[in-house]
Amino acid sequence: MTIFKLKVSKFEQCCNFELSWGQGKRIPAQLNYPKSLENSYIEWRQAYLNCYENLRGKVEKKGKFKAPLQDYQGKLGKAEADFLSKFNSWLRNEKLYDIRETITNATRDNKPSSDNHWVDILLTCDSPELTRLPWEVWEINTKLSKPGSINIRLARVPSNIRNSTVSPVKRKARVLAILGDDKGLNFEEDKQALRAFSKLTEVEFIGWEPGKDIAQLKQEIAEKISEPKGWDILFFAGHSNETPLTGGDLKIAPNSAIAIQDIAKPLQQARDRGLQFAIFNSCSGISIAESLINLGLPQVAVMREPIHNNVAQEFLVEFLNGLAEYKDVHEALIDACVFLKETKEFIYPSTYLIPSLFRHPQSELFRLEPFGIWHSIKSCLPTKKEAIYLTAFLSLSLIPPIQDLLLEPRLLLQAAYRQVIQGSQNSLPPPNQKSPILLVQIDDKSLEKDKVEFINERYMNYSYLGKIIDKLVERNARVIGVDYILDKDKQQPENSQKLQRTVSNAIDKGTWFIWGADETENYGVSPEIANLNQSSLGDINSYKWYVELPKNNCSETCPFPYVLALSHSLVNQNPQTNDLPQPQLSKTDFRDSIILERDKEINFLQKLIFSRTNNLLQWFQPIIDYSIPPKQAYQTISACELLGSCTPTPGIVRENLKSKIAIIAAGGYKQAGVDEAGEDNDFIPLPIAFWRGEKGWNDVFDGERSFTGGEAHAYTVHHLLNQHLVIAISNFIMVLIASVFGKIIVKILQNNPRRMGWELMIVGISSVVYILVSLQVYISFEVLVPIVFPFVVFGNYMRLGLGKS
Repeated sequence: MTIFKLKVSKFEQCCNFELSWGQGKRIPAQLNYPKSLENSYIEWRQAYLNCYENLRGKVEKKGKFKAPLQDYQGKLGKAEADFLSKFNSWLRNEKLYDIRETITNATRDNKPSSDNHWVDILLTCDSPELTRLPWEVWEINTKLSKPGSINIRLARVPSNIRNSTVSPVKRKARVLAILGDDKGLNFEEDKQALRAFSKLTEVEFIGWEPGKDIAQLKQEIAEKISEPKGWDILFFAGHSNETPLTGGDLKIAPNSAIAIQDIAKPLQQARDRGLQFAIFNSCSGISIAESLINLGLPQVAVMREPIHNNVAQEFLVEFLNGLAEYKDVHEALIDACVFLKETKEFIYPSTYLIPSLFRHPQSELFRLEPFGIWHSIKSCLPTKKEAIYLTAFLSLSLIPPIQDLLLEPRLLLQAAYRQVIQGSQNSLPPPNQKSPILLVQIDDKSLEKDKVEFINERYMNYSYLGKIIDKLVERNARVIGVDYILDKDKQQPENSQKLQRTVSNAIDKGTWFIWGADETENYGVSPEIANLNQSSLGDINSYKWYVELPKNNCSETCPFPYVLALSHSLVNQNPQTNDLPQPQLSKTDFRDSIILERDKEINFLQKLIFSRTNNLLQWFQPIIDYSIPPKQAYQTISACELLGSCTPTPGIVRENLKSKIAIIAAGGYKQAGVDEAGEDNDFIPLPIAFWRGEKGWNDVFDGERSFTGGEAHAYTVHHLLNQHLVIAISNFIMVLIASVFGKIIVKILQNNPRRMGWELMIVGISSVVYILVSLQVYISFEVLVPIVFPFVVFGNYMRLGLGKS
């Protein structure tokens, strides 16, 4: 909203104009004040007074309004046309061209919107002659018309203001209606309009009644005005007069008046308690308005000239209707004047020229604010544009690839934050804190060193797997997971027999095996290699971003990492117990046996989160936390290092593996995959690249598929063993929260535009705090709070709600 200040001062027959705006911008102009304009005003005013019999400033006659005689209406019409013609002709003088052009340009610079379609002029006149002129109808670039495009509106500012104004109080608006002397008047229409207005406000009436003591009435009015609860609107109906020395008189009873200066203190107390607006539906109120603005009231609406009783009532009804539509007081006043001009011109000619709004220059225009729970909820509902953006982001929040796209950089940020607050953790933990997970990777180095030949150029040689298992059993491995589907025994019968003997010997020594499988397609280990009454299957289908949890108590399918973690927990919960299920040739599926053992709720369940796969985890799928350094989650060793055919990793080869889980998995060679070669190899997640350092980033930039399914399984086993299930709050939920929060913040900023700079800075600081808190919440409470989508939605609400502000 553009605001100009226009000061017009008169010295003898010369008028000085000065338009100011922005930071020190000003345009001066000087123009003679024509005597013909002054005479034309006097003629119009006399014709106006002759046209109306019963005015709220005249009490000589009683009775209802009678339509003026035709000759009086005709004279008034001619006088008005002549007066306005001279007035606008004077203001069209070329000496005011720069002032008019500057104001007009402002209407082109602003974009029309529901909340910002005005260019405001705050007018100050230093003489009564100038103040009485109808500046509101100055034809700068538009005549008085209804809002709908950029319009110019003019409010008046007294030349001397000693007191500052106040901001509105958040509450249901309270209205104090003072009904004065009703001699020759009828207040029923006023009362009816105010009672209808009480649907949105609290309205109280006070006024003279026959037999009431005048001194007591004055005391009651003063006490009511200064009531501690405070008022938002002060309304007066009755007779009033201009009295420059006392600030104006209000006739509150027959032959009795109260001066504004007599109630100055109660009015200041009312101002301090939130009084925002006063309307005097009475005659000749210029001095009243100037006195009240001087006391610090934000806005005052008055009639500059005498006004007929019926006109005052019709004006009030239209004005209150505008306020009830939550328009500001200036727009409501303009609408009421438009009503008088366009609808009542032939009944009440010239009356649209009478109302004026006086305004404290530091005030924001008052308007009613919806109040109550329903209105609070309604105010948080999105606008049409906001709804479009909100719907778009909510829809995007439900698309899994979009979620993955957002999750990856979020985990990268989390990894960087973890390194900052915990120091460099991309090193092996102390010996007593080493991960119990050993990932044995059959990588290109192992294939080359051990001269492994693939079967049909595609499938792993089973005899090589047997060698690895032999070495693990030699190191006392109790739980071994094989991340391969071994169903190609007919393609390599001799190798299969070797592997079967190796597995059988290992089982006899107490080793538990978990074989990779695709249980949805019934792919698994061949019966010629292993018996499922002696070993278990685990489904190796996984999603590299989320932890797979068991469903239906593993009756149909059970995730490979889960069976590994469960087996390890059972074997290691009490090494001396003889109550554990034993691999044996029987009719009982071995996996069913260990699931049954799990359900006995023995000690280890208190350390595992498996028993807590409740509704929360069904709604919020845990993520694989790649922000933990890989070396902290599991240990890796190449198969050739384990077998001794290449340089071994210090310490791991000689380590006793009795308390570890050994996972045999593909290590990135190009043939790895169940259905297609290479499908086991995936693009490296950004947080893993962060922990791998330069090599990891090179893999990212080169597009290398260097992250294996075995590594994802190892991470998942780590999370299950350590009860580390990070719950990701849905972007859908956070987008909704951000939209509500954004709407609330926008409302606060719109209601306090003069403090917007500070409040925007606070919003910026709060945003940084939100990011830091969300990063710490991830570590402290294992909850991932989205950042990108909520911030984008919040920013959109700020942009759409505040616009150029």
